[in-house]
Amino acid sequence: MDTGVAQAERAAPGNLLRDRLRSQGVDVRPIPRLTEATPSDLQWAISEARSPMLFAGLIDAWPAVRNWTPERLAEDHGDKQVTALMGLPTSGVLYPGDQHDYEKELTFREFLEEMLEEAPKPPCYLAHVRVEEILPPGDYDFRALLDPAQEAVDTRAWIGSAGTRSMLHSDLNDNLFVQIWGEKEVVMIPWDQTAAAYPFPDNIVNSSLDLAAVDLRKNPLLKDAALYGTTVRPGDVLFVPRGCWHDFRALAPSVSVNHWFGPPMPFQEYAMQVLKLGPVHWAAAVRDFVKHGLLDRPEPMKFFFSPSSTGKRLYDLVRRGDFSYGNSDIK
Repeated sequence: MDTGVAQAERAAPGNLLRDRLRSQGVDVRPIPRLTEATPSDLQWAISEARSPMLFAGLIDAWPAVRNWTPERLAEDHGDKQVTALMGLPTSGVLYPGDQHDYEKELTFREFLEEMLEEAPKPPCYLAHVRVEEILPPGDYDFRALLDPAQEAVDTRAWIGSAGTRSMLHSDLNDNLFVQIWGEKEVVMIPWDQTAAAYPFPDNIVNSSLDLAAVDLRKNPLLKDAALYGTTVRPGDVLFVPRGCWHDFRALAPSVSVNHWFGPPMPFQEYAMQVLKLGPVHWAAAVRDFVKHGLLDRPEPMKFFFSPSSTGKRLYDLVRRGDFSYGNSDIK
């Protein structure tokens, strides 16, 4: 396997998403970056700071950093069957069609070969897969980073080509994002500035913005928002507080893992944002409460691993007493 593109050159200044946003007058600040960090530093950020923070090299000692290069993955795990997203669009927010239209079954080795092919081939992504299904759990240890009281919710792997992107969204649990191999850029918007993320009316944790192609005349709230951005490199751990909007884009072929933990955002905090967003969002919530709750009609996969709509969440709260019902598997 040719891994010549494995450690691709970092994006030149001016080509990064945060530089392009700044050139349009958007305030994009650096995410605080702590070097020589310890798990105690991370635990302080989680319990006290409650803001995005990057801990450089915090998991350098994990076996995954040594063992999860594409070459080693192909050698040790290449015969496993995986279901990956192939031929992904490189712009826009919604999929042209259902997410399942992009799924393809192949061996892990075949996927890695596709992943390492140079652009302009459309991106491919082995995304949102449970880590233990394809990789040894002994190669990573989130328990050593967190307080024992911070209960795990879900852990997922994200393995893909240059150009893969998460699209701007928000999760309702705290999140540790760990870069194992390659580099990704992240741009973030705080939860208290949710209006500047222009959420879809029917789902306020998914943004209608493609940050690479924003129009400030149509999206003027971005002018007054404070965004944050950085590049996440191998060994880095990024703390993403619950609710904080984030858009990840791979600058090179990339291997990442994320770990959701702790209690979900309280319903009252979520509902406050719905109220602030106004009548269009209220109407969509009522519609989906009836359509996907009372009538139990399935929700389409039009976002990237779509979570439940606002209306369906409200139905689950009323019907089951659980605002996050079914969302431990879909973030």
